[in-house]
Amino acid sequence: MNEPFSMASDNKSFPAKILLFGEYSLMHGSRALTIPFREYGASLHLAGQHMDHKKRTIAQQSNKLLRQYYAFLQQDAQAPLFRDIMELDRFGEELEGGLYLWSTIPSGFGLGSSGALVAAVYDRYERALGNSGDTHTEKDLEWLKELFSSMESFFHGSSSGIDPLGIYLGQPLLIDAGNRLTVTTIRSSGNKNKGGFFLVNTHIPRKTADLVAIFREKLKQKPFNEQFFHNYIACNDACIDATLTGSERLPGLLEQLSGLQFALFREMIPDIFRSFWEGGLSSGKYSLKLCGAGGGGFLLGYTADHEKLTSLFRDHHITATRLVF
Repeated sequence: MNEPFSMASDNKSFPAKILLFGEYSLMHGSRALTIPFREYGASLHLAGQHMDHKKRTIAQQSNKLLRQYYAFLQQDAQAPLFRDIMELDRFGEELEGGLYLWSTIPSGFGLGSSGALVAAVYDRYERALGNSGDTHTEKDLEWLKELFSSMESFFHGSSSGIDPLGIYLGQPLLIDAGNRLTVTTIRSSGNKNKGGFFLVNTHIPRKTADLVAIFREKLKQKPFNEQFFHNYIACNDACIDATLTGSERLPGLLEQLSGLQFALFREMIPDIFRSFWEGGLSSGKYSLKLCGAGGGGFLLGYTADHEKLTSLFRDHHITATRLVF
């Protein structure tokens, strides 16, 4: 196992994350692509003397959660590992001083709220035993993913470690079949100033475990299984290639992926958004897809013209937030 490398800095802000592609299919042999989303973020702070009542209440609630997390790091079966690589005594001392996480990342929306906490704690308390800098070898990434998987299990019972890793690095992360990790870059596609990806907030929190259970039942159905493995995964991977290379094929591939998701994952699309999903498919003006597990949270979209899309959505009181990366 490689030793950790350092990126530590006081009160560093960690972004939310977006899974652009790979929902459901990553666990069945496809690739996935995550990006940082800096519209939301989280950072650790010590409580100040001049906090207003609202912020102090939030800080106290956060401090309580961090104390529970600190106890987990101390008592978990992997506590010796955590203690070797992190200054847990300093973590405990700062908790007594009112340490809290200030976060704008909504919980239950698939944007990595727990991953940001894990990344922030590791960044603040890791012992910097390894190499510093921005170059990350495959072994570095795999080591960190395994560590973050253990650290995030406090929140979910199990974790791939991918969310906190992408958040910690603050860069796009490509996950190949077999979970091989690569820090990557994304080229612009089409007219950068006119079109591209966007997000729609459904304002509906969801429970990923319930949605995964639905998916597993659907996978037992032969028509779904064949469509998923023969068509859906291939389209997902083609979308990733087109996104990374800035291919002009991307809009057409996204329209195809949108149609496949509407057919295969209808239960994961909130009822009130199905007509808008269909509207994109019939008009060709935009394409919608799940952003993570679905069921609520955010929807991801792509359009050739943001200005026209904004006008179209405004009539239905829907806000499309443009993604820049």
